[in-house]
Amino acid sequence: MSNTKHRKTARFSSTWLVVAVAALCVTAVNAQTLNSNGTGTHNGFYYSFWKDSGDASMTLLSGGRYTSQWGNSTNNWVGGKGWKPGARRVVTYSGSYSASGTSYLALYGWTKNPLVEYYVVENWVNYNPSTGSSLLGTINSDGGTYDLYRTQRIDAPSIEGTATFYQYWSIRRAKRTSGTITVGNHFDGWSQSGLTLGSHDYQVMATEGYQSSGSSDITVSEGSSGGGSSSSSSSSSSSSSSSSSSSSSTGGGANTITVRARGTAGSESVSLHVNNTAIQTWTMSTSMQNYTASTDATGGITVHFTNDGGDRDVQVDYIQVNGSTRQAENQATNTALYANGSCGGGSNSEWMHCNGYIGFGDVSGGGGSSSSSSSSSSSSSSSSSSSSSSSSTGGSGGDCPNVKTGGQSGNFGTTGAYCFKTQDTVNGWGVSNFTGRTISVTVNGSGTAVTTPGAQLPSKGASDYYHFDSSGGGYTWSAVYWW
Repeated sequence: MSNTKHRKTARFSSTWLVVAVAALCVTAVNAQTLNSNGTGTHNGFYYSFWKDSGDASMTLLSGGRYTSQWGNSTNNWVGGKGWKPGARRVVTYSGSYSASGTSYLALYGWTKNPLVEYYVVENWVNYNPSTGSSLLGTINSDGGTYDLYRTQRIDAPSIEGTATFYQYWSIRRAKRTSGTITVGNHFDGWSQSGLTLGSHDYQVMATEGYQSSGSSDITVSEGSSGGGSSSSSSSSSSSSSSSSSSSSSTGGGANTITVRARGTAGSESVSLHVNNTAIQTWTMSTSMQNYTASTDATGGITVHFTNDGGDRDVQVDYIQVNGSTRQAENQATNTALYANGSCGGGSNSEWMHCNGYIGFGDVSGGGGSSSSSSSSSSSSSSSSSSSSSSSSTGGSGGDCPNVKTGGQSGNFGTTGAYCFKTQDTVNGWGVSNFTGRTISVTVNGSGTAVTTPGAQLPSKGASDYYHFDSSGGGYTWSAVYWW
């Protein structure tokens, strides 16, 4: 009997040994360890690994999984698994991550034309990469709040060799090492802050270390739906023919004004004013809806956010005045935008983070509207786009109402003509996705025009504007950038 037991035990041990060896063989076949710089595909995922020195390594495992380890001999390294090209996908990731010294766990990618390096930072150790930068805005996405920043690298390594380029940052306040990233929400947040992305290159869930040591074990995959609503849905994404429900005032009047808006919490209070008189007040839904009022009043139109607090923010897509669309991001007056460290610190945005208002120009009587502020549309629903420049002088910037700052025009959002102006100092400039377009740049909308993209611009005074006037073209995502 003891011999029988012995034989059964031996047979089980042999079987276990075969299974174990087979498993090790499968792991050995799937695994690939990188000790030098490289890119490629592995088990259906794109990978990238880069370091400037030292012992950092990354091991590619099955599916979207990888591990990494690095010591203090490495000055800087970054690597991960994901996709090429990058896109507005939903990314799910999980695993472990630890570091001593400066390190990030982030969705990381590049675009070309313009050349941009971007990070959606989910976790960081030792050093917040936004340190010393001005806050451009915030978004709420996938159960968390992210702060938006831009920094610049000069003569630094890039996917195009040594270059000068911008880095875009979306940094999660509550750190985590697993979750879902709805990537499009971050793209939209950057766009609404005036930051333009180009043509997507790669996009990976990356570990990065700088003068540090650490390790990670990360698995990434692509989901089919987002992990929560966001306060950074794409700007100008809805047309006037939207099927979403409307809330309409019951009063009659010669002028009909529709406000298309939403709240991030669903309890925001928004009021429509004409000539400093409240016409109608609504409580926002968390989805974009049309809110309509009729009035005989004439004068300046303002849309007010009145109960800021907690997680409440308001996104105004556009208003329509007697059928004519005026995009929120085209308006120069927005006292409710939190930018540059304060409420009212910016303009030309759909977002209202503080109590305040967006000014939308005037409405006249008799069912007609006149607007000094609606010239070009950033959505396909706009009724027109204005591209003409005037001969005004003295810092007025011509007739174009679209004031831009920070080195980016943002996507034009229309295949039609488009104009904008900036008081920024422009040392150099360029265009992106400009097929079929021509451009004219003047000082204050008058004088000799520069018509060659990238050509030197004439000097201007501190109170003057460069006026950029583009013809129509083939892409709605055309943009101008400068430094």
